[in-house]
Amino acid sequence: MRSILTWTTVAAAILAQAFITVRLWRSELCSRHQKLLQSALSWLLPVAGCFIVYSGLRQEDDVSRPTPNTEMESDDEE
Repeated sequence: MRSILTWTTVAAAILAQAFITVRLWRSELCSRHQKLLQSALSWLLPVAGCFIVYSGLRQEDDVSRPTPNTEMESDDEE
């Protein structure tokens, strides 16, 4: 029973790290160098590193994105 719980915990940690790593590399806020360092942090410090990197990625969600200019699209149609 203990073995199953251990392997489940390890598998969940690996999946979380993989998810965070993919999300980090798709982010447009960080440079390549920053992404390399954050990926290393995430994989070398599995629990703490993931929380740190994820909290930084959460800030990306809070950044306001420009809204598309619909007036430009309607000018092209005329």
